[in-house]
Amino acid sequence: MLVLSRRADQKIVFPSIGVTVKLLKINRGVAKVGIDAPRDLQILREEIPHTKLPSPHADASAGSTRASDRHELRNRLNAAKLGVHLARRQLHSGDTEKAADTLDFVIDGFRKADDLMYAMQTRRQSALLVDDDCNERELLAAYLKTFGFQVETVGNGSEALAYLENHALPDVVLMDMVMPVCDGATAIKSIRETPKMRELKVFGVSGTEPRDSGVSVGPAGVDGWFMKPLDPEELLGCIRSANLSASVTL
Repeated sequence: MLVLSRRADQKIVFPSIGVTVKLLKINRGVAKVGIDAPRDLQILREEIPHTKLPSPHADASAGSTRASDRHELRNRLNAAKLGVHLARRQLHSGDTEKAADTLDFVIDGFRKADDLMYAMQTRRQSALLVDDDCNERELLAAYLKTFGFQVETVGNGSEALAYLENHALPDVVLMDMVMPVCDGATAIKSIRETPKMRELKVFGVSGTEPRDSGVSVGPAGVDGWFMKPLDPEELLGCIRSANLSASVTL
């Protein structure tokens, strides 16, 4: 068995998901295992009271969090989390062999989740920029491209909706508000009413306040709001944080 074949005080680290499994004590085939994990996993550890731990990957968001990736990652982490609780009960009842098998399953689950998270973090992020000002649009696109983003640009809300309908969804949409043909508020309303688009990360980028544009900040509107003139570094940081924020929440 993997767990019982390891030495005491040995650590198994899964850096991409921020989980460390520690074998604290092995005595006559009985393993005492500790698990350090981000607080959004909320894993009970046998030897330490339940505490909240800071997430080591809170600011790490180099990769995409498309819905299918998030779904698969949550499933893997959920199975590992359930395995931890099952092993805990098995240890309490004295069934150490089954507990060891369960912990092997947990470690394998963490390893698969770690591989998936790494792939998500290293894949290029994509953005759709929607702005009727060609100069502003292309300058911001060029800036994001220097950080590895794949960027597409359109000139109004109608073009944005057509793009989203006919292409793979980007990781984030940056939406100006005051535009001809179809303004930002109208486009955002349509995005939130379209099932395949409603989970998109959308940020308002405008010289107006949200209340003046008829857009709310929240699930029915935008995920964030940036006033012009922009602070490009702040915008970049928020995009990255938003793209990974939900990826490991169970």
